[in-house]
Amino acid sequence: MGKKSLMKKQRREAAEVEATPESSKGAKTPLTVPETDTIPVSIADKLPKSCTNIWINLVGLIGLLLAFYFLRNNPNLSKLQANVITIASYALPIILLEIFFLKPIRNASSGIDFKSNQPFTVVRVLQKLFGFYATIGLCFYAYWLFPEYHFSFQNFYGEYWRFLLAIKYWVLLGAIPYFFLVDRFMTEPEDGYWHLGAVLTLQFSKVDWVKVKQHLLGWLVKFFFLALMYIYMTNDIQYIREVNFTSLTGHFPSQYEFFYRSIFMIDVVLATTGYILTLRIFDAHIRSTEPTMLGWVAAIICYQPFWHFFSSQYIPYDQNGITWGAWLSGYEHVYKMWGVSILLLILIYLWATVTFGVRFSNLTHRGILTNGPYRFCKHPAYVAKNLSWWMINVPFLIREGVNDWDRLRYCSMLLLVNLIYFIRAKTEENHLSKDPVYVEYAVKMNEKSMFSWVGFLFPFLKYKPPPGYQRS
Repeated sequence: MGKKSLMKKQRREAAEVEATPESSKGAKTPLTVPETDTIPVSIADKLPKSCTNIWINLVGLIGLLLAFYFLRNNPNLSKLQANVITIASYALPIILLEIFFLKPIRNASSGIDFKSNQPFTVVRVLQKLFGFYATIGLCFYAYWLFPEYHFSFQNFYGEYWRFLLAIKYWVLLGAIPYFFLVDRFMTEPEDGYWHLGAVLTLQFSKVDWVKVKQHLLGWLVKFFFLALMYIYMTNDIQYIREVNFTSLTGHFPSQYEFFYRSIFMIDVVLATTGYILTLRIFDAHIRSTEPTMLGWVAAIICYQPFWHFFSSQYIPYDQNGITWGAWLSGYEHVYKMWGVSILLLILIYLWATVTFGVRFSNLTHRGILTNGPYRFCKHPAYVAKNLSWWMINVPFLIREGVNDWDRLRYCSMLLLVNLIYFIRAKTEENHLSKDPVYVEYAVKMNEKSMFSWVGFLFPFLKYKPPPGYQRS
């Protein structure tokens, strides 16, 4: 055997041993390796498959941008009509392409099996419908109870109320055929709706209280975030419809503001869509919800109305009186470079949101992402957003006449905000670690992440898999 052929054989054998799981030593199913002079990447080194496809999501993003062009040329459309067109333009392409190419309903995670021999019972479906309508009733009771949400077309949530009234029949009546259709093919038909219905019909011996809790927590996420994101989306879409593009020509501050608001406008459209489309038939349902109080507090505190009170009373890191624009106003080129750098960080944040497709949601597990920026970092959105705040608020600068201790104080307050997001990241990791796909992803990211060097410098920051995990 020639020297070159012998080297090829040794490389093939080495690759086969490396790629064979410990549990299958001795099994006669080696990987097939191409006849090349380069050892291929082992399958064991690849990240798990993502629940979304970034190219499909980008098609949806193109649909969203086309919707903005359409809305700018149709100024007579109401805010409600503009919102519906925007959401549909983004969601429909993704849904149709996923159905055609990815077939998410066939995923085991969807809980649907068309070969299922599940006996169909009208009583079970009616009980689930009872649980569904009771859930909707609880949400509206909470909206009525808390003054923050009081019904009025003139208050902060006025447009959200218009939206709910416009879709009420679609939701209440559309649920009937949906539940009857999906129930027949569910591998576990007694879901959270069924167990809540059992509670309300006093069938306590049949109730799985864990499922009831998870069901209510999932809807609490929708109750809180959908209202907020919908209003942010409404305001930002209106800004895009009314902005005067001629005023942007040759004026970088106006251009910066336009791109900054446009990026966040796209972000909240995607978020709103995600909270609406929690449907099992697209494998976009809520699989589980954050179970810990720490995880909930760390997330909720970052949003209004809680953030306004908490930040103003305890960590007003952005009140030092200096903005990055004022600081660099006399240095045109540096000013532009700084502004572009902020926008690039916010674009990374948006890229992370785009990766979710129609599955974005805080505090929930709706599938594991391993594509887009998640190929390089476990928490790209948090990293990009937190870095951008240092560049936007420049807390290391202080207004004239204030001592250096205040400089340290403002920086410390922003570090506390960074700590909140660190806690969010860790609680999310603990929650998602109940899914073996995430564990496999996170373990491999200890080595593949662009921040893996941080884990080597500070080992306590490295992801630690649950007890009993064996890496394949």
